[in-house]
Amino acid sequence: FVRDCEWENCPPISVKDLEQPSAALVQNLYFNFLREFGFSDSLLMIPFEVLEDLECPDIYKDMVPIMSLQAGCVHLFDKLTGNSDFGIMDLLDPTPKRTQKFLSVMQNFWLFCNNHYPHVERIQGEVDRLVRSRVECETKIEEYKNKINHSKSKAVEEKAEEDDLISEIDQLREDLKQMFPKQKELNEVKGELKAELESLKLKTASMLEQMKNLEAERDNLLGVFEGAAILQKLDQELHEIREELDIKEKRKLEFRNHLELLGRWKEDYTAVLELVQQIAQEQQKTRELVAKIREQHSIMETVKSDREELESVIREKENQIKEKSAVLAKMRGQWARRKKGKEEEIQQG
Repeated sequence: FVRDCEWENCPPISVKDLEQPSAALVQNLYFNFLREFGFSDSLLMIPFEVLEDLECPDIYKDMVPIMSLQAGCVHLFDKLTGNSDFGIMDLLDPTPKRTQKFLSVMQNFWLFCNNHYPHVERIQGEVDRLVRSRVECETKIEEYKNKINHSKSKAVEEKAEEDDLISEIDQLREDLKQMFPKQKELNEVKGELKAELESLKLKTASMLEQMKNLEAERDNLLGVFEGAAILQKLDQELHEIREELDIKEKRKLEFRNHLELLGRWKEDYTAVLELVQQIAQEQQKTRELVAKIREQHSIMETVKSDREELESVIREKENQIKEKSAVLAKMRGQWARRKKGKEEEIQQG
């Protein structure tokens, strides 16, 4: 086969040439075989940019094509025999035995490919035909799928929308059921706040009465010279108590406003019960109402916290008033005794 083949740039080869192979002959043979097996004709050409990257291109320009040829041969022999011991010396200093072995492998593979080429052409044509047929079938299947999906999409969308509406209506009904205990709880809180407001009114009246008593006691103590400083201090404390009472009055007014707000909320809850039949058509309004109820619940919690804080402050002020009353009573008794003593001294004088 090697002697009979007619390759370009390859002179006739004799048995003697194969028994004593030269580097140029072997390289030419391997290169032509690789071309037969589909390798590029530019295998031995050196890219210009590779030479630019090398520091000494003159040194490597003769070795790079040989190394490319060796890499191609190693790849081919590794795929054919699994043996990759083909080295650079098989191209630069070939031996007859190794050269004949490698050429025999390439020749046998070439003959095998040549014998099976007609079958490959026929099988390749059949494969191409089946591939085209498959592509056509897939195209038709895709068209059918698109038609089916298009015909079903509207029904699916309507079904999904109906399911969403049913689910949302059920959820709104469940939320409405949960609102009834909250309304009852708010009514109870409203009653408690009203009772607490009445209690605060009574406590405020009591504190005002105590303040009047303190003012009367202060007037009794104004005539005593020694108690002037203490009375001034008591005036200041009474002034502070008045300011605190004004603050309590403002808080009481705030509680009254909150009670009025609770009344309006109760009316809103009554309106909610009347709008239950319109839930499906006014879903957005229902969501806003739920948000408003939650906000009102938060406000109620804040009012409750403020009320507890106010009660604590009122208890503290009551304790202070009790302490001041005790001090005033004690001082009043002392000044009464001292006044009586002074009067006795004056009478005896």
